[in-house]
Amino acid sequence: MKKLSVIALFFLCAIVLSAAPKPGDADYFPITAWGNNTWLTVPLTQQYFDDMAEAGITVAGFAGSIEELAMIDRAGMTAWVSPGFSGEIFWDNDAKAEDVRQEVQKVVAQYKDVPGVCGYYLQDEPKATRFKTLALFRQELLRQDPSHRTYINLLPNYASPEQLGARDFLKYAEKYVEVVQPDEIGYDFYTLFEDEDAPLRPGYWKQLAETRQVAQSHGIPMQVCVLAVGHMGYRIPSENDLFFEVYSALLYGAKGILYFTYVTPPVASYRHAPCDPWGNRTETWYAMRYVNNTVKCLAKTLNRLESTAVYHFQPGTPMAYENPAPPNSLILAPAAENHRIAVGEFRDKETGEQYVMVLNKDLKHTINIAGLQWRNGKPENLQVCSQFYKDTLQNFSGENTFIAPGQALLLKL
Repeated sequence: MKKLSVIALFFLCAIVLSAAPKPGDADYFPITAWGNNTWLTVPLTQQYFDDMAEAGITVAGFAGSIEELAMIDRAGMTAWVSPGFSGEIFWDNDAKAEDVRQEVQKVVAQYKDVPGVCGYYLQDEPKATRFKTLALFRQELLRQDPSHRTYINLLPNYASPEQLGARDFLKYAEKYVEVVQPDEIGYDFYTLFEDEDAPLRPGYWKQLAETRQVAQSHGIPMQVCVLAVGHMGYRIPSENDLFFEVYSALLYGAKGILYFTYVTPPVASYRHAPCDPWGNRTETWYAMRYVNNTVKCLAKTLNRLESTAVYHFQPGTPMAYENPAPPNSLILAPAAENHRIAVGEFRDKETGEQYVMVLNKDLKHTINIAGLQWRNGKPENLQVCSQFYKDTLQNFSGENTFIAPGQALLLKL
């Protein structure tokens, strides 16, 4: 009997993994474990990748071998290949097209038909002077392997003009899109400080707003890399923190989330990423799984929505780009004067229906938004998109009008 139970459990797990959404599916949402899995201080195992998938990760970071990709594929995920291009050619800002073609040819021959490949990881936080060479590599990869994408992660707006190679982030991002012509635009911005008097890095909302602006003007999706590990002066993210980071990105229209990092790097001061250096789950793993599961419940809806407006309400002096409601906003005022909320308005690209996401920016206190003041009166049949049951709507009433610290509600009008 015990043997039969084990066999039944095996087949149940196989069914669950095979049923996981794949890139291109309507309910697939890219949630990436940013970083190398080889940061572990112990050998990679299938259990490690199965745990990653159970935490809600869909893209298992950067893979450097066929063996690693095989385990990732069995876990129902994909990964970015770290190609290992020749440094002499890859880091040459005046690289020749023929040299790039030969480098790409070797990599594509090795990985093009391997299951589990999401695409090719090129560079993290490049200076603008790198864009010309990165464009050559991207174009050649696309020519030789059109079924896979490329990934580049941009510097944040707190990088200096010298680091950016441009006057400011907006100029840097515009030049990136113009030269590289990427599949999407993404960046990392680590905002969670240990300092209780200044817990959020300035420029957070400006970063989201300017990246949204560039993404929308060029018709490409936006992805955001958020903090999931304590290190240096950054705090260990709580569940409230992770909700705040992820849902503020979704509020601005992000179509993908990346976590820096899933595994704790074996470097002094790094601590309590979802997975520790020995492959064990930490308390952050459970918080991440909770957040990711809510995103997956909303994924099919989120994928159809296009961002039409973002604005903020809060007492006191706003941070940069905590912009007030425009004259045609759906919401006129928060339910209470002391509420600190951000509002994102969306339109369903398929049906034209309107949605509103309300984010509780307070990381310590729950709020009740039943009394939201709507510009043209409270909409009839206002419904909450469930974060617990896929494709389910619930009435906006009773306990469904409360928002926990850092969390958000997506409302359908």
